Amino acid sequence: MASDHPGLADAKASLRRRVRAARAARPPGQRRAAESGLAAKAVDLLPPSAARIACYVSLAAEPGTALLIAGMLASGHRVWVPRIEGAALAWVETGPGTDYRTGPMGIAEPAGEADGDLAGMAVILMPATAVDRQGNRLGQGGGFYDRALATVPAGDEGGPLRVALVFDDDVVEHVPADARDQRVDAFVTPTRAVRIR
Repeated sequence: MASDHPGLADAKASLRRRVRAARAARPPGQRRAAESGLAAKAVDLLPPSAARIACYVSLAAEPGTALLIAGMLASGHRVWVPRIEGAALAWVETGPGTDYRTGPMGIAEPAGEADGDLAGMAVILMPATAVDRQGNRLGQGGGFYDRALATVPAGDEGGPLRVALVFDDDVVEHVPADARDQRVDAFVTPTRAVRIR
């Protein structure tokens, strides 16, 4: 975020560059296998019965979410995905008939009425560039999720379970963060689902 201390901002930028380079070099076959693994492992953290879940439509270099979203819908979950509106995220329920268009950051965004409330979700599945075992999450740098989660209770406070979706090598020893950076309760990779707190 723009107001980060310069040293913190530099550390975040360095980690983002490293992870983005590794993601860009990942062959398509590995990405497809990762998407399948991620969908299978995420089930370990989802409620066993139908629930309200926030997810997102992945970018090409991110761990794919298409299979995960399809699986959640097939299991009876209701799924909301974000659309950028100004400096905020608006949440739109998605399904087989949802129309998508390319948003301001090149992300596929749902058309339709924004009627989702993050505080009312059981689980929030969110993108991350990197995550550590203390629950620190590095986003893309726009601060959208940090702002969206700032008023939503954390999982250990009775709020939704916050879950970062990442590749295995995106789990690092330390993610630079400060008090404004929203932490996650768990992370899912193509090979594991890990609760942090």
